[in-house]
Parts: sequence; structure tokens; C-alpha cells
Amino acid sequence: MLFYIFLAFVSYLLYTVVNRIISLRRNIALAKSWGLPYVVLPFNEVGVVRSALVGLLLLPFLKLFPFTHKWIWPKFMDPFNHWNLLRTHLGSLGDYYTTVSPSSFHFESTNAEVNIQVANRRAEFEKPVEMYTIVNVFGRNALTSDGPDWRRQRKIISPGFTERNNARVWELGLKQGQSMLEYWASKEGSSIDELKVGNTALDTATLTLHIICGAGFGIPQIWPHEDESILGDKKMAGLNTKRPAEGHQLTFKEALVHTTGLQIAWFSFFPEWVLRKSPFKIHQKLIAARDDCLFYLKELIEQKRNYRRLGFEQDATDLITPLVKASDDAERTKAEGKGASQDEGLSEEEITGNTFVIMFAGHETTANVLHFSFLFLAINLASQRHLQSDIDEKVGDRPASSWSYQVDMRNLFNSMVGGVLHETIRVIPPVPHVPKINRGGPKQVKVDGRTISIPGNGTYVHLEFCTLHRSRRYYPYGPSKVTDCDDDLDDFVPERWLQKVPKSGEEETTKQQVDGMEVASFEVHGSLFRPVKGAYMPFSEGPRACPGRRFAEVEVTAVLSLVFKQYSVELDVSEWASDEEVEKMTPQQKRDVYGKAQKRAWALIRGSQLTITLKMEGDPVPVRFVKRGKERFSDLGL
Repeated sequence: MLFYIFLAFVSYLLYTVVNRIISLRRNIALAKSWGLPYVVLPFNEVGVVRSALVGLLLLPFLKLFPFTHKWIWPKFMDPFNHWNLLRTHLGSLGDYYTTVSPSSFHFESTNAEVNIQVANRRAEFEKPVEMYTIVNVFGRNALTSDGPDWRRQRKIISPGFTERNNARVWELGLKQGQSMLEYWASKEGSSIDELKVGNTALDTATLTLHIICGAGFGIPQIWPHEDESILGDKKMAGLNTKRPAEGHQLTFKEALVHTTGLQIAWFSFFPEWVLRKSPFKIHQKLIAARDDCLFYLKELIEQKRNYRRLGFEQDATDLITPLVKASDDAERTKAEGKGASQDEGLSEEEITGNTFVIMFAGHETTANVLHFSFLFLAINLASQRHLQSDIDEKVGDRPASSWSYQVDMRNLFNSMVGGVLHETIRVIPPVPHVPKINRGGPKQVKVDGRTISIPGNGTYVHLEFCTLHRSRRYYPYGPSKVTDCDDDLDDFVPERWLQKVPKSGEEETTKQQVDGMEVASFEVHGSLFRPVKGAYMPFSEGPRACPGRRFAEVEVTAVLSLVFKQYSVELDVSEWASDEEVEKMTPQQKRDVYGKAQKRAWALIRGSQLTITLKMEGDPVPVRFVKRGKERFSDLGL
């Protein structure tokens, strides 16, 4: 009996191996017939669980054996190889290629011409919404929808992202940025002249949370050093107070932070009912945060309805009122017996789902841009001085309270401030790629004067950013001043965005962008370098481009301008020398000690990992914000 079981097992194993070899040979032949460069893999991984198994188990295991270090395929098995390896693993593959396994193809592109065609052909290259179901934790939403369902939701969401809302973001960015500085000054060991910050990531997350709450939801927020009395009649229990609403464990901010963090990944592994019965505290806290967050979101939505009933709708500049309005208008039409189109309104679940996604997408990504901008400017003091010079030129001695969105936002965005913003995103994009899927047959795209075929039948198409943003083909570059590389595309050089390099056929900004959104006033007649379409896609491109791009650009511009008008940021060198020792150092000794801090900071930045976005893991990079004119390292040529 055991012999027959063994024989059956061996037969099945042999059949599987032979079948996979035949399938692999067939797929390689197809890749060759399509004229595509290719890399052969034993299997292609898709999904959170399989990616985790490959990244956490298979690849570390292979690295234990020195003879595997020269193998090519493990590098392409890394789910985040374009960030972890940057450009070093591509060799002669070029800027598009396919990975071939016995069961499937993956198409990878770092070519701008391919990218823009894929992004604009939404019906042929769909968004693989099944990969985003984790974000359905509060209900279906535009991020996890496609086809007519997506068009209906996008049509309702888009009207909130207007110039009026941008102006509100500008106002809150300046106000909340000043509050963050005051909070840092209030902490032990700091003063108004020197702000010691151990981890800017924590406070930029709070800052952007406050701005999205205020401009997106109409809920003002306060910092720990501020008193609730400043909220006046806008004080709402749990939503913006320091204590939770009665009967709840967490405040709105606490619930949001816990629900939008890495912990949300648990919903990918287990259904909600399993997490509710789990004995582990991490699961219990996640469920409590989810329940409290849902309670606050519903309370917020009901508040918007009440404002509409009171006639305050015309004054609303937030992002949630249009969602509530569309839903209520559709319900009223039905109640009046006139019927309602399926293209009208949102369900209650869709309102809460989209409200959460607006918070989810607009909070952490912008916080990371600010966090990394502070670190890059602390590492690159010459670029920081250039930034401050441009800010001084644009706003003079006027207080921030007098800066206007209509004039100053445009001037600052089209200066070194915009250069810093774009360069930070170029070096560390919020997400390393945008996935698409070709569910039909092979699709043809034109590239460099020839036609190539992108495989079909469920082929995932990845528009990769980390390598794309380092392409000599699309970005100005010079020799690196940091490494021995003959280009500086791995370095932070915001000055490259100040070069106006006309491209043949470069399109002028018009009244309507390709993403269907209203063009912001600061985008018209911009003077920053503009890469060709498809070469710079941190907010995606085409019909599914992020509607919150301008929201984020205004937010970052306001905060950077406010902070660096008053302060300079320097790396904290106390790990190597005390303040007293620094005071006695020669210029060369200061350069040496600051060089150690720069090296450590760069290493920690390069060690960033993708959780939901690219974020630093492990030790933070401590910095000091000092009043301009009181810098300790500014005259060293760093």
C-alpha cells in the first residue's frame, strides 16, 4: 500500500515538473515572439501574503549560500527590487522587460512613453482593485472600484478638490506649521531659538493629520501644548478633544492613526470576525480603533447633513460635503418619485469608505514628503541655503499671516521650494510603483518608433518609479558630489528642477488637465523643469490620477516656506560630540563630525522599507531646528 502511495506521489511530482518546464518553454517563446527582453523566474508572486513569504523567507534563505549571490532571478523575485537595488540589477534589459514564469508574465516599465499609454488606456489596462480590498475596511470606495462604479464615485469626489479648498489648505498649512514649531519649542530641552526633534516623522504625521482634518473634514485640531478653549464653538467630543467621546476608548485622531498604520494589514490575513475573537491585544486594539473610527466618521457625516439643513452648504470648502450632498440629492429625487440614475449618489457605506480613503491617502504620504524633505535639507546644507534665499526673495520680510494663496503660493512653488518638493518625491516616491492588469489579450503600445506587445490573460503591468526617476533619459544630471558615480541621480539635488529644459512637443498647462481636475492657479506658467509625460508619476497619470495632488503640493509648499523662513535644520551630532566640544572645534573637525552624521542619515534613509508607503524603519534621525543666523555648521561648505 505504501509503495503505491509513494509511486502516486512521485508520478504527480514528475508530472508537475514536466508540465512546468513545458509551460516555461512556451512562455519564453511567446516573450521572444513579442520582442520583449525577459528574465526567467521559477514563479511570479502576487499579493500581500505571497510577497511577504518571498521577501521574509525565500530570499533571506538563499542569501545564506554564497553561490546564490551571482544568480539573477532572486533579485527580480524581490517584491521591491526597484527600490532595494535601484538601477544596479537591470543590466542590459533596458527600460521595459517582462518576467517569465511557468504560470504567468509580469511586465515592468520604466519607459515614459509606455507609462503614459498604459495610464491613459484605462479600459485596457485596468487597476487590479482586488489588491486594494484591505482599504474596504470602512466600505467600498473609489480606490477599490473600477468601471461604471468608479466613474460614479470619482464624479462625486472630484468637485471637492477646488481652488477654494486649495486656499484653505494654504491657510491651515501656515497655521499648523507654526503650531508645530511652537510645540517643538515647548518640549523639554528646547527653546524658541533651538528646537531639538528626535524624530520628525512623528510630528509631520500629526501636522498632516491636522491639515486633512481641517481642510478635508472641517474639524480643527490642536497640538498637545494647546488648550481646547481655542476651539471655541467648534469643539466636538472625541473628534478634536483630548479625551474620547463617552463610551469610546480612543479619540478620532488616535483611532485614525492606529487604523491607517501598518496594523491595518491584519485585515489582509484574517476576516474581521476572526480578529474580533482573537485573544491578542494587537488585534483587540485594532478592532477597537476601527469601531471608534467608524463611529466618528458617521458622526462627522451626520454633522455635514445637519449643516446642509441649516443652509451652510454654500460656505463649505471641505471634501466631505460633496459626498453627502450627492447622496442626499439622490435620496430626495427618489422620494419625490422622479427616480434616480444609477450614476447618482453614494450609499452610506461608500460615503464612510471614501471619507476614510481621503484621510488614508492624504495623511501618511504627505507626512513622509515633509519628513524626508527635512532630513535631505539637513544633509544638504548648501541646498537649504538656496531654499532660504528663494523664500526671502519671494516673500521678503512680510509675516506669514500676510502670505496669500493667489500670489505667494505660485511664486514659492515655482522656486526652490517646489524644487525641494519634487526632488524629495523623485528620490523617494511615496509608493514604488503603480500596478495595472491586462485581463484581455496582448496589447500593442508604441515605443521609440516601434510597436511592442504587452502580454495579456491576467498579466500584471508595473509602472516602476524608483528606477524611472533615476533615468538619464528624462532628468538633468551631473557628476555626483556624494559618491564616485558619474551621475547624481541617486542624490538629492533639488536645483535640477530649476532648469527649464524645453522638450519638443511639450504641452502647455491648459484649463483642464488629463486627470479631469481643475487646474490650480500656481500651475499656470510654471517655471520649474517639467519631465516628459510618463517620466514623473508619483500621483499616477491619466483618468485614475490622484485627485489630491494639488492638495499635497499646497500643503508641503506652505509648511516648508513657513519653517525655513524662520529656521535652519541641522543634523544632531551629539552621538559623536557634545555642544561644548562642537564649540571648540576647528572647521575641519566640524566637517568631520557632521560627515559622520550625514553618512548615518543617508544609510537610514536608504534602509527605508515599504509598509503602506516607503518609510524609515528602526532608529530615527535626530535634528535641530535653529533660528537663522545661529547655525553651527552653515559656513563649512557642506
